[in-house]
Amino acid sequence: MVLFQVNRGGRTLGQFSAQAISDGLSAGTFLTDDLGWKEGMDSWQPLSTFADLPPPRVLLAGGATTPALGGLARDFQTPGKVHYGECFRMAWACFQPNWGIAILGTIIFFAISGVIQIPMQIAQSVIQYYAKQGNVPPVWVLATAGLGFLVLWLISIVISSILPAGFMYFFIEALRTKQAKLGDIFIGFRKNNWVQLLLAILIWTVGFVVLAAVLLGPGIYLSVTTKSEWPAIAAGVLLAFPLVYLSIGMSFVLILIVDRNIGCWEAFVTSISTVHRQWFRVFGLLILVGLMMMAGVLACCIGLLAAMPMGYLVLGQSYRQLFGDPRAPGL
Repeated sequence: MVLFQVNRGGRTLGQFSAQAISDGLSAGTFLTDDLGWKEGMDSWQPLSTFADLPPPRVLLAGGATTPALGGLARDFQTPGKVHYGECFRMAWACFQPNWGIAILGTIIFFAISGVIQIPMQIAQSVIQYYAKQGNVPPVWVLATAGLGFLVLWLISIVISSILPAGFMYFFIEALRTKQAKLGDIFIGFRKNNWVQLLLAILIWTVGFVVLAAVLLGPGIYLSVTTKSEWPAIAAGVLLAFPLVYLSIGMSFVLILIVDRNIGCWEAFVTSISTVHRQWFRVFGLLILVGLMMMAGVLACCIGLLAAMPMGYLVLGQSYRQLFGDPRAPGL
């Protein structure tokens, strides 16, 4: 199969078949001024000049494909469009035959997330014990507890940054292959892109601190000098708008790094620019998923073991719709 390299604004989007490019142009995943190149071509050319592409297809539920008649056929899984109904239907169809392993994977995720916090709690408890006694702990205790806390904190940051990406990948692969595999949860550790995941978390953290300092700083200063709380409140409201927008836009950064094997900065740009086109639909979907998980918590917390896998499957399907899926059947 002949594969084309696709480039947008100096960023390589990957290798795609002629059929995938045709489908992507029809759906909006690819732009007409994106550049394409294949072996044998003298130079990169806009995708709009590719006259020999096959007709775009419709990707049906279950992975089957069919040609799009006259380019007017509508479907609910076309890459580039988020459709709530299809997200939930595909999630449920995948959850039914895989509910046992999906719940087990969720338990493993919770267990690891909880276990990595235990040593830190022990270190904190040692320091708090001496503080309550009013005694100054021995230097060796203070040094050991402090060093242990720092090391364990760094380890927990590393694991908690990498594990969620693998957890999402676990459900996306289940949607692709119709069979969940527990090993996929740890894919972030195996694919040598854990450094990019850590850099992504670092960039987001530093960016948030800078954004908060720029927007909150003046408001807090005015509140202190004028002895009024309103400047700080106004600054907080002002901060909320870019914070919410960017948080939704960056929802898929980690999974893009793992699934597409791209750098963290390219993942940021790709996630924000792609979600921007359907920001309100993605925001609405996240609200629905959040409500579903909240209902699981209210059901004696046990319901979360089913609601959380369903929520991640819904988000996984929305990811495939938004960004396309080069590994979908036929692509």
